[in-house]
Amino acid sequence: MTRPFYIIGFMGTGKSSLKRYLEKSNHVIDLDEALERHLGMSLPAYFARHGESSFRAEETAMLRNVHADYIVTGGGIVERSENIEWMRRHGRIVALELPFELCWGRIKDSDRPLVQLGKRSVEALYERRRPLYAYADVTIDASLSSEAIACELDRLKEEDR
Repeated sequence: MTRPFYIIGFMGTGKSSLKRYLEKSNHVIDLDEALERHLGMSLPAYFARHGESSFRAEETAMLRNVHADYIVTGGGIVERSENIEWMRRHGRIVALELPFELCWGRIKDSDRPLVQLGKRSVEALYERRRPLYAYADVTIDASLSSEAIACELDRLKEEDR
């Protein structure tokens, strides 16, 4: 197996939609889904019961123990610099980038716990994380279709072999 591509990006950039396209011809792991299976509960329930610090520790441990062509991360994986360093050492980091207003338009009616805090809070989180996403090796415009992004990633992956 070649080194993995770690897919990062804010909520609403299309990571989950992209995963469905990548799965057609690649081994893909969704880190949040793997965490839910490992923890035996939903991530919002885990957050509520154990807090963000405990969640981030579990997320870091899971990141270090999964192997796939593509690893789709949660938006907050970049909150710990050690995660960025790990991903950089062990693979390539690909950031999906989209302006906040487009992200908000995609997530505002969702049941995501962070969305319940309101637009202003979510925008502050976006602005805090945006410089962290810039540590990516490759940045892709997430306004493209998921299919087009998947094709570009497969092309980059082939070049990386």
